[in-house]
Amino acid sequence: MTTPTITKVQKDTLAEARDLLQEPSRDTKRKILIAINSVFGVLALLQVVIQLVKTGTLPAWERDIIIYPLIISINFGSAAYNGYCLSRKGGGSERWDAITAWTSVILLQLVALTLVHSSPNPPISLTSDGTFSILMIVLTGVILNRRAALVWFGICLVSLYFAVSHIGGNFEYYLMTPDEVAKVKAIEALDTAAFTARQQKLLPLPIGLIATSSLLYSLIGFFATFFEAGMIGQVLKAIPTAIDKIQIASEEKQKLEQENFRMGAELDVAQKIQKLILPRPEELKKCQGLDVAAKMVPASEVGGDLYDVLPQNDGSTALVIGDVTDHGLASGLVMLMSQSSLRLCLEEANADLLKSLQFLNNMLYKNVQTRMNDSRTLTLALLHHKDGHIRMAGQHESVVILRKGQTETEEIETGDLGTIVGMIDDIEPMVAETNFRLEAGDCMLLYTDGATEAENPKQEQYGIGRLKESLVRAQGKPAKDVVEALFSDLMAFIDTASVLDDITLVVVRAKD
Repeated sequence: MTTPTITKVQKDTLAEARDLLQEPSRDTKRKILIAINSVFGVLALLQVVIQLVKTGTLPAWERDIIIYPLIISINFGSAAYNGYCLSRKGGGSERWDAITAWTSVILLQLVALTLVHSSPNPPISLTSDGTFSILMIVLTGVILNRRAALVWFGICLVSLYFAVSHIGGNFEYYLMTPDEVAKVKAIEALDTAAFTARQQKLLPLPIGLIATSSLLYSLIGFFATFFEAGMIGQVLKAIPTAIDKIQIASEEKQKLEQENFRMGAELDVAQKIQKLILPRPEELKKCQGLDVAAKMVPASEVGGDLYDVLPQNDGSTALVIGDVTDHGLASGLVMLMSQSSLRLCLEEANADLLKSLQFLNNMLYKNVQTRMNDSRTLTLALLHHKDGHIRMAGQHESVVILRKGQTETEEIETGDLGTIVGMIDDIEPMVAETNFRLEAGDCMLLYTDGATEAENPKQEQYGIGRLKESLVRAQGKPAKDVVEALFSDLMAFIDTASVLDDITLVVVRAKD
């Protein structure tokens, strides 16, 4: 029940993060627009008021009665709209955001062009042209986008060209203080020769120099705005997409965590069930005439190895050792089915090994191959001990026998005693039974291929030879100690390498 809450909180957090990253861009543009609209709206309103108070009319009534109300309404309307959006922490619409931004910028550009080309003072005209160009390039790039800034830069170049053409290429501007102007006029009135000498000391600024300076400043402003606005714009555009992708990845991660949690719970249950059905130490003590110990180490949470020790009412003991294909949950399920069926079958069939193998094969074939549509099978050996006599059937790994006081082991192969269980519907013609003696003090080892095929960091296999040597070294010890000694040697060999397959060892020692 807690997972949906976590997901909701996580989504809300990502949505808040996206809004926080997007909000500065929206708020900055709105604040800039509000400031520009307010300043120019107030200036236009003051101009109207001043003209009406001083002269009672506007300079060009037919034109100004349309232009000034339009300028005032556009600026105040844009300021009011963006102020309203700011007060609501967002809101507004993309259409009206674009309309207010474009109309405000275009109006400013028209005012700038008008002021530049209507000025009667050529130097002021050029200076204003450069100043307005830089200012409007920056504002256009920030409020609109860098493409609009590029278009306005082109308009500025055209404006500069017309300004220079209107003034003339031979225009020179002399920079003088008011005192210098008065002195020059006095010298000119009194002495023409002295005026000429004084004039030669003045440093004229050619029209080309003024125009070039204006162009250079405009270029600097354009490139700075173009690349900065482009970078900021790309970052701001990428942020929502990045947040969306983060949110998608987070949701996928959340789903994966939920699935892992579910599978982990299932594996945990399966692992507990598997441990519960394995023979307990007190059951092993009931095996008459035998000292039995076993241990299984799964390669994953749930193993596919199968072993069981089943004391019978007549004092005999049935032993089971098997290995399901692969390992994991599905293999563990087949192992559970096999263990349950075998216990019932051995008891019902009075420890008839061949009938038990046939019954189990029939059950696995129908359940696994047909119903589950799975290809998992089982190698299995069944043993029955009574009064030192052991009967064995089924195909599995070999059985290792270490006779009392001997240093050489015997190995009983099982290849001719059966076939893979659960692969075909009928294995009756393929199963057989053999028998041998286990005298007092003799030790029998049952194992799965996870032990002999275990690899060390050099990818060398442990092998049956090392397993036999380890059994010889542990000779004479109780079955439990023998199992621990075998596993100790095996795990020391594996060292830092991974356990690739389930490992099961069952030691059966005939009591003296």
